[in-house]
Amino acid sequence: MKNISFSLLLAFIIGSGFTKAQAVDSLEVNIHFYQKIKMTDGTSLSSNIYMPPDSSKKYPAVLVITPYVSDENHSKGLFFARNGYVFVTVDSRGRGNSDGDFVPFENDGKDGYDIINWISKQAWCNGNIGMLGGSYRGMAQWLTLKHFPKNLKTIVPIASVGPGRDYPKYNNIFSAYSLRWLLFTSGKTYNGNLFAEDFWKVKREKLYRKGIPFSKYDSVVGTTNTVFQKWLEHPGFDDYWKKFYLTPTENQRINIPILSITGHFDGDQTGTLLYYNDHMRYGNPISKKNHYLLIGPWSHGGTRNPKSKLGGLAFGENAVLNMNQLYLDWFNWTLRQREKPTQLKNRLMYYEMGSNLWKHATDIDSISNGEKVLYLSSPHSSAKGVLFSGDLTNEPSEGDLAPDAILYDPSSKEGINNPSYMHSSNDHYASQRYMSNTNILVYDSAPFEENTTVNGKIKLEVHISMNVEDTDMKFTAYEITRDDKSIFLQEDFLRARYRNSLEKAEKVIKGKILKYTLEGRNMFSRVLQKGSKIRLVFSAIDSPSYQKNYNYWEDSSHQSSAHSQKAQLRLYHNTSYPSKIILPIYTEADGTN
Repeated sequence: MKNISFSLLLAFIIGSGFTKAQAVDSLEVNIHFYQKIKMTDGTSLSSNIYMPPDSSKKYPAVLVITPYVSDENHSKGLFFARNGYVFVTVDSRGRGNSDGDFVPFENDGKDGYDIINWISKQAWCNGNIGMLGGSYRGMAQWLTLKHFPKNLKTIVPIASVGPGRDYPKYNNIFSAYSLRWLLFTSGKTYNGNLFAEDFWKVKREKLYRKGIPFSKYDSVVGTTNTVFQKWLEHPGFDDYWKKFYLTPTENQRINIPILSITGHFDGDQTGTLLYYNDHMRYGNPISKKNHYLLIGPWSHGGTRNPKSKLGGLAFGENAVLNMNQLYLDWFNWTLRQREKPTQLKNRLMYYEMGSNLWKHATDIDSISNGEKVLYLSSPHSSAKGVLFSGDLTNEPSEGDLAPDAILYDPSSKEGINNPSYMHSSNDHYASQRYMSNTNILVYDSAPFEENTTVNGKIKLEVHISMNVEDTDMKFTAYEITRDDKSIFLQEDFLRARYRNSLEKAEKVIKGKILKYTLEGRNMFSRVLQKGSKIRLVFSAIDSPSYQKNYNYWEDSSHQSSAHSQKAQLRLYHNTSYPSKIILPIYTEADGTN
């Protein structure tokens, strides 16, 4: 192994986030660049290895496997090596300096197993190895754990991708982002400029405006992507996607401590909680007690780089955790038998927005202990827009009220433009946008008479009839404050053909009133302030950002505007068809929320 002494300029290191004293210490770190690790199939993967100064000792190791090229982990390598760990960052198969072809999801587990076995045999390793990383790198840890390498002693999966569940599709609705990411990670290089938004916005709009089938998206961009096409061949949550998750038996076998991390606004919270909940459901009692879950008021990127503000929302400075220190404390506990991190006072640690406090619980189920049910109603309005909004009431409407109706015409190409937290949670804008929008339904509750803590996922149950065999629908929930500010709480999507199961598509029976349940995409915790109200916005999905549904019975990837059908949705709300939203509520033992 060629030894290259690290002696970069002090100013450069300080610019990477180290204090001056830390930078001086880091000058003694040794880096072994481009070390080849041979997999069992003969493919060699490239690693950069950061070593503490004293090469005569054996150390625990921290491993990151990344498709984004190992240079991204430079500052972490310095940090861990300075703190007595060997840090190993490996380019995923086919990426950076690694040989082979990068096929997302399919080789990461086997390669992770081989890499850990290789690390454990090195003279500098004491046999204790942990894994770290977020997003794709978080998922790679779970895929590696499926192979149970004996020297893997702990994992720290952060914002872990859930293949087929939150990426490249959510609830079986593919995102346009999926192809953007595939080209970002294509070939050997970083491709950061190719990832820039302006180029992709133009391509999404072209696909959308011209009514081109989603399966032709790669051709619109100017390439043919075999992985993209392969993914589209699996529109449901079938065996192709299921193989990337641990089976009940594998979850039972887990015997290492785990620290899972996600955020209230993390686009990969779905994956993170799938792995976590499966382990809680099937794992053995000892391993479940050592699986900790941390949920902050963060976006996907914020799970690794927390901020005190997001999309116009402001939190306390306590939302900004020192993540490197948390990782170090965790590895010191699990790999060196030192004290457990002080932040982890219980197995679940979550941030309560509104009060801006960190709360602790034994598990997810215990963070809510009641429900607040609000029924959709519009006895005196059309519910079309804020000016004519319907109501969210404590009891369902009596009598045979006329349903509320919206028309979704995919050929219009105008877009319903539903908001999400990324662009609408900062002030009045969501309310203003819906003043006269006739393509959506809006329902407002009465102002809350006291502060109310909502912990978990808001669920929507609606009774709908439609004149087509399929369409896509969405809801968004907001807190509307006393001064009319909109605070995004949650959203969820549903493709009607998957209303009963993500595994099996079923035609909608035209004209029949059917129940549709939208479970809520992300769990969150927020204290709704006295005087605030809940606003529910319901619509079809019509956006260049998602695979478009033209409302007829064919795989949506191959539908086009040439055969589009107008969808008339009728939403019923009365005692026979009690459409409602369900808020998970937490009330303290003394009766306060």
